[in-house]
Amino acid sequence: MRALVLILLASPALADDFAGPFGSASDTATSCAQNPHTITFLAQPPHAFLTWDHAFTAPDGAEIAFRRFDLEAKDTRMLTLREEGGARLPDGSRPTWFLRLTDTPKGYCWGRADWPVVRCEDQQLLCSQATS
Repeated sequence: MRALVLILLASPALADDFAGPFGSASDTATSCAQNPHTITFLAQPPHAFLTWDHAFTAPDGAEIAFRRFDLEAKDTRMLTLREEGGARLPDGSRPTWFLRLTDTPKGYCWGRADWPVVRCEDQQLLCSQATS
C-alpha cells in the first residue's frame, strides 16, 4: 500500500486542503492517537484514497485499512465521492458521499446526497489540531 502512495498525483491546492493525518473524534480505534488515516489523490482517473496506519474492524465486522473512492467533484471545502466496492442503496446504486472540511473542530465530516444538507456525521479531526 505504501508504494501506491508514491504514484499518486494531485493538484497542490487539493492536496493542501485535505492534508492529514486525520483521526476519529468518537472512535478510539481510529483516533489520532491509535490509528490515524491520510487522504491521497490520483489525478487520472480521479480517485481519493483513505489509508489507515493499520487495519481496524468496522461496525459491520469488515477489516479495513484502505478505502478507494471515485472522485466526482472537488472544491476547496468539499469532495464528492462514490466508494468503489462500498455498500449499495436499495435501488442498487452506490451512495454519493460528501467529505466536508470543518473549521471547529479542524478536520472533516461525512455527508450524503440522500441526507439533509445540514447532516454531517463521523467527525474526523486533523491530528495536528487534536487535543486527545
